[in-house]
Amino acid sequence: MKALSIKNPYAEQILLGNKTIEYRSWTPPQQIKQFLLVSSGTPSDTEFGLYFAHGYALAIVNIDRVSAKQNSDGNYQWHVSTAVPVEPFQVKGKLHFYDVDDDLIKPRTDLLESMTAFAAGEEATAGDLFVDEYYKPLVEIAAKQLPKKYSKILNDNHGDWSPVIDAWMDD
Repeated sequence: MKALSIKNPYAEQILLGNKTIEYRSWTPPQQIKQFLLVSSGTPSDTEFGLYFAHGYALAIVNIDRVSAKQNSDGNYQWHVSTAVPVEPFQVKGKLHFYDVDDDLIKPRTDLLESMTAFAAGEEATAGDLFVDEYYKPLVEIAAKQLPKKYSKILNDNHGDWSPVIDAWMDD
């Protein structure tokens, strides 16, 4: 399957349906209607994205449509939606589309309803399956990937990410 690496927090936002437009300076080949969403190995340097694992496959994403013209920033708008989360696995990303072995991709259709509930902020129990089996493990991986400075802050604050975000914003 074709994969596309996207920096966090944007990859996580696409996964949860909170970001439905991806901006790219190029259009996808017409035959590509879906791609494997991979969180890139490095987070955004303008938006806080350290709390979610980097370098992992997250979901199969639909390309619902692409704008015909570039916007004033020179980008095309890719309208995207999450088809299904996948069992996360490490992926070494590349620029543009790249191939990932289909045998590695394990769709988690059992998480769709719970993921939708979690993303919509519905009652706590409706999203528990997604949180426990998918989201929390990716946050735990992210904690292990933190630079030492931020790891120390997270540990000193007993897992509270707020001081980490504050320190990152101050840098």
